[in-house]
Amino acid sequence: MTIRLSSEERRAQIVEAAIKIIGERGLRAFTVAHMAEEVGITDGTIFRHFKSKDEIVMGVIDRLEEIFSETIPAPSTDPLGDLGLFFLNRVKLVTSRPGIQALVFSDQLSHAGGAVALKRVTELRSRGRRHIQARLDEASQKQLIREDLDLDDILVLFHGAMMSLLSLARDDFLLGSIEARAERIWKTFLSMIRR
Repeated sequence: MTIRLSSEERRAQIVEAAIKIIGERGLRAFTVAHMAEEVGITDGTIFRHFKSKDEIVMGVIDRLEEIFSETIPAPSTDPLGDLGLFFLNRVKLVTSRPGIQALVFSDQLSHAGGAVALKRVTELRSRGRRHIQARLDEASQKQLIREDLDLDDILVLFHGAMMSLLSLARDDFLLGSIEARAERIWKTFLSMIRR
């Protein structure tokens, strides 16, 4: 028996189902039948809440923007502390929601939603990089970072450390708590860049 939900609640369920399906099983599994099965409704019910699969893709991107925005801490007086929170928040998010990394750091959504989706996903990725860059710039201005280090190089290393950790975690290569390992990696990274 299908539980009656408001249209807003049902739309949110369908979007979450699409995130899970595309992220974990890929774009080929992104079908109305799979979404309906995941939510526990009939195929036709999907289109009572969305006009098309393209609209669902845009709903997925809207939700991803919300989710990823929640991982960006408000700027404080400690830019390196902000970077550490960002690093740990992103690792926690991606490890708690399998498949989300594939959605944001692959071309699946742009293939599903075309040029508009590509532009929005690219902007979503850029927003995180801009946050990192802004915190690094501020840390440099406050003379918290070693003078002999290039900020663009630090950005690449920061991003690479996070992506590598998440990739190894996804492939179940690491033992122990990913969050604890992320904290150790952040402390190591910080010790290398801090003045």
